[in-house]
Amino acid sequence: MPEVRRLPVHLRLRAMSAFRVPGEDHRAQVAEVMRVSLNLRPSFLEHQAPALPLDRFVCAFDGDRVIATAAERGYRQWFGGRELPMSGVWGVATLPEHRGSGLATGAVTRILREARARGVPVSALYPATLRPYRGLGYELAGTLARHEVRLDDLPRGGGGPLEVREYDASDLEGVRACYRRAMAGRTGPIDSDDPSWWPVRIMGRRTPDEPHRAVVALGPDGRVEGYALFVTEPIEGDLDGSFALMCRQLVATTVEAYAALLAFLRGFRGLGQAVRFPGPPAEPLAMLVEEQRVRPFWSFRWMLRLLDVPAALRGRGYLPLSGETILAVEDGLFPENRGPWRLAAEDGAVRVEPAEGARVRPVGVGTLAAMFSGYLSPFDAARLGLLEADAPAVPFLARLFAGPPPFMLDFF
Repeated sequence: MPEVRRLPVHLRLRAMSAFRVPGEDHRAQVAEVMRVSLNLRPSFLEHQAPALPLDRFVCAFDGDRVIATAAERGYRQWFGGRELPMSGVWGVATLPEHRGSGLATGAVTRILREARARGVPVSALYPATLRPYRGLGYELAGTLARHEVRLDDLPRGGGGPLEVREYDASDLEGVRACYRRAMAGRTGPIDSDDPSWWPVRIMGRRTPDEPHRAVVALGPDGRVEGYALFVTEPIEGDLDGSFALMCRQLVATTVEAYAALLAFLRGFRGLGQAVRFPGPPAEPLAMLVEEQRVRPFWSFRWMLRLLDVPAALRGRGYLPLSGETILAVEDGLFPENRGPWRLAAEDGAVRVEPAEGARVRPVGVGTLAAMFSGYLSPFDAARLGLLEADAPAVPFLARLFAGPPPFMLDFF
């Protein structure tokens, strides 16, 4: 795993470039840069471009022409069962003729500096390429995994006592509460208070003609215990019109809710061939299927950056353990993160204090992010030469960051 650069980040920017928040008169240009650079469908300009939150963009300009973009959305992300404010970076795009000039890197750097100044301790993104983000201190830290199971392989029999019905807007808060209960104790999932996140990005249609459905499983008290939202996608089958159910989310808080939802989805057999859904890399729903029929379908890794190392370490959730170590950090973008720091763990909390005069080999801030999420074992980091193999910090950090594999359900 390449280490984050050890020297301050020097950006190779064109003399003519300037970074600023775009105005409404730049909306069409922002959308066109994203469409060309990210190979977005033509329908993007019609359906998504009018809703782009321009006030959250930082763009590189050549005069008054937009030539590169980056954007941010505020999230909260679970780490060890506790939520941290997270800066979600997206929409990073540069016109092809301007690539290699550091414009997108400059835009992202401004976003990171402003996020840290607001007290946001971590940032995450889905990378189109790794090198520039590693140079900014990001590292691979978790997965977005999708699984597939044939509808014929879902459990047979009734769906149990829970009612499954169509979702309507009055269910939104119940759905969100169900999601939060299901994600508690995990590492990686995100939530957002952005007004558009749940009603539009999660529960809404992406285009007016999208074949979108959403259902909820209600407990005896009327509380949402599970939900599924999905679209149909063409799939190879014996008949024209064969399709798969592509779930954006399939979430349940009880086994009864899982049974009810799986029975509902199984009802699409015939032209319906399979259901695909996001979940942890080791998907627990496989325990409800008789044979090894829940298979990996697709996965993509996301990256994490610690913007404020002491705040991130203090804010994360931990298993109850005791111990301490000294940690120094190599960070070319935020020297304030370097330390050295004394980490003291006790009863599920970590104190982080300056360790003046301590001399230890620093760990790259990207490597620390990968360990922080639980994606990279400190023992593996030592084998890769990213930590001193005989350092007493290795077993302590392994116990400190132990937990379930980090994952997200949502792409942004």
